[in-house]
This record gives sequence, structure tokens and C-alpha cells, in this order.
Amino acid sequence: MSGGRAEAARAWTAPLIAAVLVFGGHLALGANATSLALGLCAVWFAFLAVLLAAAPWARRALQRARLGLVGAPFACVLVLAILSLTPAGVGGPQPIWRQVPGALATVSLDPYATLVQIVLVLALAAAFVAGVALGADEERARRTLRSLLLLGMAYGAWAFADHAISPALLFGAPRPFEPDRLSASFGSANTAATLFGALTLLGLVDLSGAYRAARPGGAFQARDLQRLAPALVRPLIALALAATCLVLTQSRAGMLATAAVGVALVGALAITRARTGAVAAPLVGAGALAAGLALASVALNLGALQQRFSFLRADALARGQVFAAHWAAVQAAPWSGYGLGGFAHVNAMIMNRTDAAALASLGAAHDVYLQWLEQAGALGAAAMFATVALAAALLAAAAIGRRRLRAWRIGIGAVLALFLVHGASDYALEVPSMALFLSLLLGLGVGAPPSPLLSRRAAAPGGGGGRGALAVAQ
Repeated sequence: MSGGRAEAARAWTAPLIAAVLVFGGHLALGANATSLALGLCAVWFAFLAVLLAAAPWARRALQRARLGLVGAPFACVLVLAILSLTPAGVGGPQPIWRQVPGALATVSLDPYATLVQIVLVLALAAAFVAGVALGADEERARRTLRSLLLLGMAYGAWAFADHAISPALLFGAPRPFEPDRLSASFGSANTAATLFGALTLLGLVDLSGAYRAARPGGAFQARDLQRLAPALVRPLIALALAATCLVLTQSRAGMLATAAVGVALVGALAITRARTGAVAAPLVGAGALAAGLALASVALNLGALQQRFSFLRADALARGQVFAAHWAAVQAAPWSGYGLGGFAHVNAMIMNRTDAAALASLGAAHDVYLQWLEQAGALGAAAMFATVALAAALLAAAAIGRRRLRAWRIGIGAVLALFLVHGASDYALEVPSMALFLSLLLGLGVGAPPSPLLSRRAAAPGGGGGRGALAVAQ
């Protein structure tokens, strides 16, 4: 018995450590400071190194993985970022270096910040590769996702209690912005909204799966509730907490994006399970999501949300000023940009009397696409977009290739969609712990073993075409 327990404990070790790293980063203020970001990166590098050194299954998983499609544009991102530390970028070095006698003229406005961002990009790759290794085994992938949801539930309970007890303080220090909005351990409530939106979407998949696993055969009857209730308690609590915290952030774009992606997620789950008669499962999840949002709205001072939406026009005008100013900066250095991590310097350079009110306290462009273009230029941004797009394609292929874990992979795709949609008006992807969280999830989704059909085709005589299909599925 003790041997079995030890084996079970070992099976949960890597998934739990990965989840602890994710939420440890969130608790460390999102690692949104240079020292914290570098420390978090070092921990992820160490985790991957230990995983590969101590776990033969991780090495086997990576040997089977075909990651060249994602690796090629990712390598381009790194090469272009490194070139920005030299004068060799397209368009040459920034003219401002002419005013600094003796300085090495570079494409980057802030070579040190660019170097830090390169380390972070490598850490994103480490989290992705660790996710691929964990996702190559279905049970290990489930343990990792369950660990993330369990810690997410604990994090949500803490965030709710912290907001209710001391909304103006974070770890004993004053919160920098809008203490009436739940921001958990982040500087921005909008970043918290992206996290709790992601946990809401994953919670929908979790609740749907729990219902499907516990539902009785045949027609549903009232006495079946006794059997269903224990299985649904945990996912219902987790979903309600995530949805409640999402509403308490008062993030208009975060709530709307989560609702829109949630509807698409429920529809996708319903379509994939229509043939097995499990359409009711995602509908139960949708109802639970609506109930969680309603309960959160009741707990909230309803006037706060109304006030937030009443400021929509004024905020849109300010965001318009930000976009116009930084789009002009993009056009001034269209190909190589100003270097990763150079946003603050660009923002200070372009500020004038007409837009000072909108730009003065800005820490990010509130549009990840605009910020990528500004920092990496068209070439670097294209490589970044290609990396994400190909990872999404591999995720879709993994979901199509195998029925098992398909719902979870659809859920991970929904989380990616949430990050991308909300990223058009905010900057969660610029927060290191959030980017690492998404990278781990994408790795979990991509790290699928080949489908039985594709494996048979690849092994069959003359099945060379199956080999290419297998590469895409993995």
C-alpha cells in the first residue's frame, strides 16, 4: 500500500510543481518587475532542467514531439531580438544614440531591457516545452490541469476574501490603482480579469466533464441528483469563484470577452458531444456560469458596474489618443521597432501637451498587437504572430486527432482566444506570469500523442503521407 501511495505521489509531483510555479508567479505581483521576472524565469529553467534530467518519460515525450513548425518562427523572434542589440537591424540604429557620445548605437532604445525580454522569451519556451512533456501522457495532462484548477480555486478564494477585507491594501502596502476593483495580486484589475476569465472557461470544461463522468445512463430523474451532487461540488465552487472574481474586477472588456468566448466554447463542446448524447453537459456548465455571474453581481454594489460602463466613451477617447500616438511611433520605425522592453522610453519620447493626460501614467499600450509592432517591428511581430498561430494550429490538430482530452484542448483553445481578444484592449500578455501560464497551457494542449488512426497510417507500408499528418497532429 505504501508503495502505491509513493507512486501516486510521484505521479502528481511534476503537475503540482508546474501549477505552483504558475500561481507563485501570480502571487509575486505577476513578476511584473525586472528582478521578479528574472527570478521566475530562473525557476522555470530549473524546473525544465530537473524534469528532463530526472524523468525519462519527459525525454521520451520530447523525442516524439514534432515542434519544428513552432520552433522556426520562434527562432526568428530570438534572432531578431538579438540583432536589435546591434546596429544591424533593418533601418539601422535609433537616431537618439547620436546624442550619446561613445555609446554603441543599437536598434534597441534600452539594450538591458531587451536582454531581460530575451530571457523571458526563453522562459516562455521552457514553460511550453514543459507543458509538451506533461501533455504527452493523458493522465499526466489531466493531473496538471486539475492542479491548475485546484490552485486557481484557492487563489480565487484568497482574492475574494482579500478584496472583501482590505480592498485598498495588497500584502500590507497600498494598491496602486482603483482599490474598489478586484485586482488580486496584480497591479491591474484588467490582468486579474484575464486570469479569472481563463479559469472560468477551464472551469466550464471541468464542470462539463464531471457531469458527463457522473451522469446516470438513460433519462435524467430527480433522484439522480444525489449521485451527481458530490461530483459537481468542487467544479461548481471553482467556477462560481472564478466568475465572481471576474465580475468583481469590473473589467468591461474582460467580462464581455469571457462571455463571448464562453458561448463559443459551450457551442463547441455541444457539437463535439452531440453524437454521444452529452449535449446537456455543456448546457449545465453554461447555466452554472450564468448563475455564478448572477451571484457575483448580487454580491457586488451594482452601481459600480453601471459607473464603469458610463465612463466607456471617455475611456475610448483616451485609448484613441494612446493608439494614435503609438501608431505614429510604429510608422517611424516600421521594420525593426524600438527593441523589446522599450515601451516606456518610446512613450516618454512621443508625449506632448495634447496627449500627456492619456500617456503620462501609461505602463503599456493597452493593445498587445500595437505594442508588439512598436517593440519588435513588422518583422519581429510577424514572427511572434506566426509562432502563436502555428501553436494554435497544432492545438487544433491535437484536438481533432484524439477524442480523449478533446474537451480540455478545446478549453485551452478558448483560453488562447480570450487572451487574444482581450489583448486588443489590454496587456495581460505583457505580464510575465500570465504569459508563462498561457505558454504552459499551450504546451499541454500541443503535447498530444498521435491519434491511433494517424499512427497506423504512418506505420503502414507506403504511408509516407501519414508521417506528415502525424507531424501536424503532434
